[in-house]
Amino acid sequence: MIIAPGVLLRLKGPMTIDQNPNWFSSSPLQRINLEHDQQGFIDTRLNHPNSLLVPLWRGDPLVANGQAAFLSMAARNEMPSDAPTLFLGLHNDIAHFAIDLSSAADTPETAPFANIGEYMPLRMAASVVTRNDLAIIGHARWLTEWHRKHSFCAVCGAKTVVINGGAKRHCEECGAEHFPRTDPVAIVLALHENACLLGRGAHFPPGFLSALAGFVEVAETPEEAAKREIFEEAGVTIFNIRYQFSQPWPFPSAMMMGFFADAKDRKLTLDKTEIEEARWVDLREIKKLLNGEERADLFLPPKFTIARQLLERWASGV
Repeated sequence: MIIAPGVLLRLKGPMTIDQNPNWFSSSPLQRINLEHDQQGFIDTRLNHPNSLLVPLWRGDPLVANGQAAFLSMAARNEMPSDAPTLFLGLHNDIAHFAIDLSSAADTPETAPFANIGEYMPLRMAASVVTRNDLAIIGHARWLTEWHRKHSFCAVCGAKTVVINGGAKRHCEECGAEHFPRTDPVAIVLALHENACLLGRGAHFPPGFLSALAGFVEVAETPEEAAKREIFEEAGVTIFNIRYQFSQPWPFPSAMMMGFFADAKDRKLTLDKTEIEEARWVDLREIKKLLNGEERADLFLPPKFTIARQLLERWASGV
């Protein structure tokens, strides 16, 4: 068994303003078209000694010595033969596969290779591993979780099988094909003069505030979803809705689309089933918090969230 620390995966150099600043994005892996039958390609790479495995246990990646653990293909000998192995992409012509070890053990401590590191919740891993590695293990979590939860056909209820390296599932009973899904979400930093609207649901601790967000509904544009969600949750009417950037969000399968928008006024009417607390926060206060000043009643989202990146972009005047 060989632990590959991922040195080959780390692309050097600062990001430019044209690049996506959001974590979980800009993966160094090259995607390969697996829509058509390329099982020969998958089989060859699964048996290639240079290919690498990204192990996960129930969505948690293996982290060793502060780095995401990438295992050699020889490690498969110590894993269950039926553990789902899903193709992620290539880097420097090295194939990367996610392998789901969820059924191999009842606890992360007893999962294969737990002796070399820790199966760490992805939100915790985000503060430890490199941005490139985070994009890869986020992709791996997204794909393994979808496959783990969609093993039966939505058409006839029969068992489905993984084909094309995980690009889809196939029902051998009725022939239906099922593809990994992405759930679009609009997240909005509403602005009024020199203040922004932040809020939180009841599942977050007091003072832990973020931009408001909601899922895009059927036959709705992201901009329409942004306008609807802000009004439904906070009673605020917004206009001049401006797209900024997006973020893959593997909790479990969202695509966060970030917007700035102007608010008609600062009057708040909260939907208490959705929003426990909301307030307008002055730009000067946001800048102080971004610069490290601490407050007992207000905590900003962590850096790996799109809400934090929206705040940083707004505060920088971009």
